[in-house]
Amino acid sequence: MLAEAHLTEGMRSVFVELLVHGPLSRAEAARRLDLSPSAVTKLTKPLLQDGYLLQQPAGDRSAMGRPSQPLAVDPARAALIGVKLTEDELFAVRTDLRAEIQRELRRPLISHDVEDVVARVGEAVRDLTGSGKPPAAVGISLAGTASGGDPVVPTSPFLGWRNVPLGDLVAEATGVPTVVENDVRALTAAQQWFGAGVGRSSFALVTVGAGLGCGLVIGDRLVRGAGRGTGLVGHMSIQDSGPLCEMGHRGCARAYASSAAIRRAVAATLDRADLTFEGCLALATEGQPAARRVFEDAGRALGQVVATVANITGVELVILSGEGVAMYDVCAEAFEAALAAHTHWTSTPVDVVVKSFTFSEWARGAAVIALQHRILGS
Repeated sequence: MLAEAHLTEGMRSVFVELLVHGPLSRAEAARRLDLSPSAVTKLTKPLLQDGYLLQQPAGDRSAMGRPSQPLAVDPARAALIGVKLTEDELFAVRTDLRAEIQRELRRPLISHDVEDVVARVGEAVRDLTGSGKPPAAVGISLAGTASGGDPVVPTSPFLGWRNVPLGDLVAEATGVPTVVENDVRALTAAQQWFGAGVGRSSFALVTVGAGLGCGLVIGDRLVRGAGRGTGLVGHMSIQDSGPLCEMGHRGCARAYASSAAIRRAVAATLDRADLTFEGCLALATEGQPAARRVFEDAGRALGQVVATVANITGVELVILSGEGVAMYDVCAEAFEAALAAHTHWTSTPVDVVVKSFTFSEWARGAAVIALQHRILGS
């Protein structure tokens, strides 16, 4: 695919601009990239010849009287496969170049044994490929310290892994180049190119569920940071006298807002060991006082986390998501109050967008990471 074509930096820039914002006329692409129209014509010529770009039907006439012909990426030119690993399941999707999902599947993980997981990923890649065009790349996302071009997963707490060369093992099993990334950063990448972050130079994605995470785009670049540890907001201090999290931290965000912490708090208060997170949410929605108070405390913690992220980074937008984000409906008032109280008084209030994503969307994020790695090499 693109990475094999030895494209210049200029060609990559034009391709990404058309992929994310296209179709665009050559004049519009030149304006957006601060290039001359003739330079854009030169840069796009080989991409047109190789079939990565298509000329759309002529649009409005230019100032010189010529009808403009917008350029667009041919999304069918290549396919990607994205895989999201959770503690007990695998979610996988096959997408086109614009990350539109063509096929998807969901499989249980037999065990956390590395060989078993690699075998399951290999099966998913083969099943999604079928008799069709082989994928250009595979992306895998998981909770842990994996990052971009490094095929090794240094740590993955839910899977109990340390220093697992997952990217190399999957590439060997499938014969397809494979990139591994932290799941929150992968979801952030999908929002950067094809979601709520399009057109935003800087934004954050804050996720809430089994834990809390944060992905960042600053100056149009996905932030990974030293040691792959960007976005570790789960143990941010909320209240020194608050409840304990499983790591022994008192009053951290995770101890208030993770789905497990919420379930424990409601179940213990109501003496209902059978309660699930969804059951707790149903009780809060119905107005059960104890359940509602637990969710309000979670909302306040989450509002403080979002405010702190915005204060430190100066992002324009925060996307709030994760498998536990459905709780926003019952704690929105508490969240907004905490966000306002903890936002720095000199700052413009940050825009917050709440997005409920399925695990297929997380897998789509892994496909976008694979795409970015093939195009940009990072």
